[in-house]
Amino acid sequence: MIGYRFIQNSDNDGANSPFETLLKIFKELLLYTSGDVREALEWLTQLDKEYKLTDGKYGIADFIQDLIDKGYISKPQEGGGGYVPSSKMEISIRKKAFDDLFGKIKR
Repeated sequence: MIGYRFIQNSDNDGANSPFETLLKIFKELLLYTSGDVREALEWLTQLDKEYKLTDGKYGIADFIQDLIDKGYISKPQEGGGGYVPSSKMEISIRKKAFDDLFGKIKR
């Protein structure tokens, strides 16, 4: 018999840490904001309020601190306010874009 078969989505099976989940969303937002970390974090905060992306154990402030600690964002060298994406974040975004474009092509 022809019909639909529903299975659980394997992309978000709960094995990812909260940091990895938020990082994936943050990378997308960073692309939409043309690299403006402040605006991307504001959008992420709004999404968190609407969709409850974080819980009491891990919040947006923890995520921002992890971004700094893991080297994804840094303070600008000139002493200006705010944060800028580091070279590690740029490489990560480029790798994701490359995988999105060429990841599904068969030999």
